[in-house]
Order: sequence, then structure tokens, then C-alpha cells
Amino acid sequence: MNKYLALIIFGVLQLLVGRAAWASCDVTPTNLSYNVGSLYIPQDAPIGSTIGIRKYIGSKSIFCTTTVPFNVEGNVLGAKVQTIPTAVGGLISDNLYATNIPGVGAVVNYDSGPSYLCRTSAVSAFPIRFTGCGTGGYIAAVTFSIFLIKIGPISAGSHDFSGLQIYTFDINNGSGPERWATGVLNGSITVAGCSLPQETGNIVDVPMGTWERRVFNGPGTTTTTQNFSITLNNCLAGTYASGQPWNYFQGNNANIRLEGVRGSAIVDAGNGVMGLNAESTAKGVAVQVLKQDGTPLALGVDTPVMPVRDGVTTLQFGARYIQTAGSAIGPEPGVANATANFTITYK
Repeated sequence: MNKYLALIIFGVLQLLVGRAAWASCDVTPTNLSYNVGSLYIPQDAPIGSTIGIRKYIGSKSIFCTTTVPFNVEGNVLGAKVQTIPTAVGGLISDNLYATNIPGVGAVVNYDSGPSYLCRTSAVSAFPIRFTGCGTGGYIAAVTFSIFLIKIGPISAGSHDFSGLQIYTFDINNGSGPERWATGVLNGSITVAGCSLPQETGNIVDVPMGTWERRVFNGPGTTTTTQNFSITLNNCLAGTYASGQPWNYFQGNNANIRLEGVRGSAIVDAGNGVMGLNAESTAKGVAVQVLKQDGTPLALGVDTPVMPVRDGVTTLQFGARYIQTAGSAIGPEPGVANATANFTITYK
């Protein structure tokens, strides 16, 4: 009988020793609030653009009676997003998670914290894991950052985070995880841009006038510039962070791309020179498109024109004939029309 009693007592002692090896921790669950306010993103900002960055800087308490062992784990609650190039680099690209707004992802980063928490890897973006490396009770400052990234198309209008629980921070002292902190995201993201007028708003006629051959006297000579404009309605400009040259957009600019159609080929893209369309009969002449300041408008690429203004934004341009033939007496007379499609983007 004594033999069996000894075995049972030994087993109980082993169990008690095992429990004593874990830290005894006392934590108070806390919501860490991130209010991003009203953020804006231009309608056509590239995927990977940073929409906003918000930090939490505050004190969190943790009381543990021993160092061996306790773990702290931080996890993002959304679904992981496939890796995409981002304006802020590889750390962000590899740790993107979806939010409740389609097209908007988030990265949670542990910026700094107390010395009694030791990271188990060099990566500071969530998911992240720490081990306790100190004893006693602690109250120390911690800093987290949330990066909001465009990960896909974002529908027009304003979108609210509405108290989204974006991450959790848990302590595990061997008896299961215990909530230490929950990151809560509030604020909104609004897509900014404009609309074109209805019906004829997508058609811009530029009367070039009638010119005599003697106006030209060799290649590169031009007529007088004819001004024209494109009006953008219902514009929302938005406000944006300054001092971010690394980001994929700098404010909200209206951009235009001109591409020749109906036989109008690009003759010199950098100098804004477009050939006549197939219905034209004149020879040795083309049309040059200019910015408001009189410099050539590059063709076939998105070219920034001006910052978007709230309400109505008017884009000003000019056009003129330019001689392309080598004749000293000018181009061959005839009908001289050019046709182009234009695309307006906001980024």
C-alpha cells in the first residue's frame, strides 16, 4: 500500500512543479483607439499607395511574477492579402491584411516598447511574438503604427471604419491566451475626383480656323495657338499629407492622356505633335497640342495638368498647326483635321 501511495504523491509533485515554471501574470484588457479622421484618396491613385498612417503612443501595464515563461502575441484580425508592391516597401508588402472597406488594407507595426518584452524575430509587423525577459510589475510606453494601403479598386464615395477591431495583443502564461489589448479603428476614407459634363462633355471641338500657305516658311513653323478647355464638374479635391515624396501620389491632380484615333497617328509624342486623320486632304502639316503655359503636352501618357479644385475644375490647353514637310513654301493646302481620344484620371 505504501508503494502505491508514494507513486501517486510523486505524480502530484511533478504537476505542481510544472505549473510553477509558468509566469503568473495580471493584465487589464484595454482598447487602443486609432481615429484616422477623414482621409482622402484620389480616384486613380495607384494600388500600393499609402492612404494614411496613424500611431498609438501610450502606456500599457503588465504584472508578471517571474520570467519563465510568458509569451505575448499580436495578430491582425482581417484576412491576409497577397503581396503587392507598396510605397513604403517590403515590410508592408508582406504583411497586408484586409479591412472592412473593400480595396483598403492595413499593416500593424510594433514601433517600440518596454525592455521586458523581447521579439522572437527581427520583423516588427504583425503577426508578431514576444517572450518575457524581465520580472515584477511594469507600466511602460508602447508605440504601434497602422498603415492604410490601397490594395484594389475603392468604390466612389465615403467609407467608414466604424470601430473596426483591427488587431489583438494577447499574453499567454501557459494557461491559455489572455487579452492584453485590442486595436480599434475609427474614421473614414473618401474617394476624391470629378465628373465630366453629360452628353457632349466627352467631345471637345477645337476650331483651328483657315490659314494661308504663306504663314508657314519651313519645318517646325506654326500658326497662332487656338485655346480650348475641358470642364470637370462635381469635383472633390480632398486633403493629403505633405512631405511624402516616397508615396505613389502627391495630392490630387487631374491628368490627361491624349491618343490619336481615326488615322491620327502620334508624330512626336514628347512635343505633342499629332498627325491628321484619314479624312484630311492637306499634306505636310500636323497639329501640336500645348499646355496652358504654352509648352508641349506629351501624348500617349498620363500628364498632370493641375490640382483638382472643389466644385468645378477647368483644364486649359492650346492647339496649333505645325509644318512637318521640308518645303520652304509651306504644306499642301486642304482639309486639316486631327482626332484624339482623351482620358482624365485623378492621382
